Amino acid sequence: MTPAVRFVVLGIAACAAAALWPITPAVPSSDVLLVRVSSAVMSAAACAILGAPSKALKPAHATALSAASSLAGVALLWWHFNAMVGCVADYNGRALVIGREFTKEAAAGYVRDNPGLSPADRLLDAGGDPARIWTIESIRTCRFLVTWGGPASVVLFTIGVGALVARGRRQIAPPPMVVKPVTLSSGTSVYDAFLSYRHSEPDRSHALEILESLEARGLRVAIDVRDFAPNEHFLSEMERCIKQSRFVLCVVTSQYLKSDHTSEEAIISKTLDMAERRKRLVPLIFEPVEVPVWLHGLVGIDFTPEATVEPLARLVGLLAEKRGAPRV
Repeated sequence: MTPAVRFVVLGIAACAAAALWPITPAVPSSDVLLVRVSSAVMSAAACAILGAPSKALKPAHATALSAASSLAGVALLWWHFNAMVGCVADYNGRALVIGREFTKEAAAGYVRDNPGLSPADRLLDAGGDPARIWTIESIRTCRFLVTWGGPASVVLFTIGVGALVARGRRQIAPPPMVVKPVTLSSGTSVYDAFLSYRHSEPDRSHALEILESLEARGLRVAIDVRDFAPNEHFLSEMERCIKQSRFVLCVVTSQYLKSDHTSEEAIISKTLDMAERRKRLVPLIFEPVEVPVWLHGLVGIDFTPEATVEPLARLVGLLAEKRGAPRV
């Protein structure tokens, strides 16, 4: 199922939930209709916004949005069910919304003298007028919770799920300029850097963040999922991009160094001799791991949380230095 289809399914499910959510008969039918339509529209709008390619969220932002929306939805749902128990009372066979805070007059006399009455009995004594016993503010709060609590929580849960879908759907932008795969003469570079990474998370997210940050600064970066020709062999395209790049950036994590993933190391080692490796290979260290032999002796750039120098600035400075000069 493609991300676009997931958002469509999510939007349909959210609209159905908003339309079918049980709302107490204590609320007028006109208000119920307004709540259902508004919740369905907001859910659909959330899916449309989160599903737009131009609105792709960074993984950290998507996770934070999902967590915040889901927690807010759980809290609102709890208040809603709690209000359904304490904010609705029966009066002559029909449900009415009451409040939870007594008026000063009622608390000073009637409530004090009749401490054991149920909300339904108090409403009966008030002649069906909740405002004679409970404050207007508390009645409005109860009315909001019993009316909007359920459908509004559907909107929040939709945002939470949609953010997770958007997190997995993150797209890679087109290259800043179109460059055809060609065989270059010695000393010519098409790309400022080629990104070498593992496709599992969090490595993929690290690579996409580096890609976006560098291209936002006008640098040209090659990445397999976008810049490899679809009708060529993977390894030959990797070799081409390495040869056409001034630098090779290796997103180094424990995943990257797994022994069963050796194709990239072999191609890089085959394409670059030892002298070129020292000048062109740049380890981007995202985890404190022991680097393999083919990366030994290279300082790299520290992207771990403990880094004492801003890593992206160091990387941009390296790639921008002598840009356009023939590579050695």
